[in-house]
Amino acid sequence: MTTGEKIAALRRAQGLSQEALGEKLGLSRQAVSKWEADQAVPTMDNLLELGRLFSVPVDTLLRPDEPLPGSRPPEDVKLSAEGLKISYTPILTRKTKWFIIMLALLMWASVLGNIYAMARVHELEEQLAALQMHAQAQDTSDTVQQESVEEDALSGYDVAYDLKYNENKTLTTMLALSLSARPKELNPDTEIPKFTIQSAGESWTCAAILQQDNSYVGSTEIPMRDAFTVYLTLTDKETGAVRNLLLETVSGVEEEFKIRWDYLWAREGDKIVLDGCTIREENGSTSISGTIGAYFYQLFLSEDSLVRCYPVSARLILRQGDTELKSAAWTTPEYDAKTGHYNTQCTVDWMVNVPQAELELVMEYTDNYGRVKERVISVDRIKTTVP
Repeated sequence: MTTGEKIAALRRAQGLSQEALGEKLGLSRQAVSKWEADQAVPTMDNLLELGRLFSVPVDTLLRPDEPLPGSRPPEDVKLSAEGLKISYTPILTRKTKWFIIMLALLMWASVLGNIYAMARVHELEEQLAALQMHAQAQDTSDTVQQESVEEDALSGYDVAYDLKYNENKTLTTMLALSLSARPKELNPDTEIPKFTIQSAGESWTCAAILQQDNSYVGSTEIPMRDAFTVYLTLTDKETGAVRNLLLETVSGVEEEFKIRWDYLWAREGDKIVLDGCTIREENGSTSISGTIGAYFYQLFLSEDSLVRCYPVSARLILRQGDTELKSAAWTTPEYDAKTGHYNTQCTVDWMVNVPQAELELVMEYTDNYGRVKERVISVDRIKTTVP
């Protein structure tokens, strides 16, 4: 078996979808799909995580001749009925056995050494990438003590943020912050300014630049956090005394970048349909025809009354296991100001020679930050069996 086939077999054995496995690894479903199709090879870090999730050695995933746990025993293994004891037919001489054992030990030592070296290199690369993405490295000296905070020392401030998403980076989801603050007491000649951002014991800083209107401005990126607090930190050049001026504590950030959606059902007699959409099974074949509609809701608005996160495109996919049998594009999602929803629909007329029980109907959508999400649509709820 190839590495991709082994990953697919282990994932199905644990009842995981490609999306579910991707979420556990912090990756997209497409990345998992490429592995399983042998179009791409997981990094050593991902191989180590796969081995931990599936409780198998990395060597088992990499070597085509290495069987998965639970595979049938070799032909030279005999199972006796009494106590299910295992006996092996002796086919090797003592010297040959010892030679093979020593060779195997040397190979394992080499593999383990390579794995450790690769893991260490990858760890150092991730640390370097994290340092490059921060405006400044985290420093425990930047931790703001609550007793040093001045909560009414600003005449004005602004904390603006937006999502930055890049599936090719180690940290795929970042918050881009734009900050401004105008102190009531301004001492630019004697104080060193900077902005300090804190969240759950973590701390980041960025430069604060004085403007002509006597306000300080700054910008930086931090990893996605659901809540964080921003301060303008002013340090006296001579004494080192620190003033921490509170701007704002922001919470509920992650909810502003989530999209919820559902699909609409109607009932006709004892048959459940969706705008005329029906799914029928006859003689082992399944047909899907009609129009299915979906709506996206609970969309958060920014301060300028624009939706912060919204769908831009969607696909309806029919799968058998990991194989994509059919797909069709939904209409471009349109915003309805009356309901606050984005609405879309898709019309299909499909016939596949596969029983309905083996099929999975999925909606896949892409949001305005390039993130791809999917959700399974219940086929059982609209199934109509033809005698």
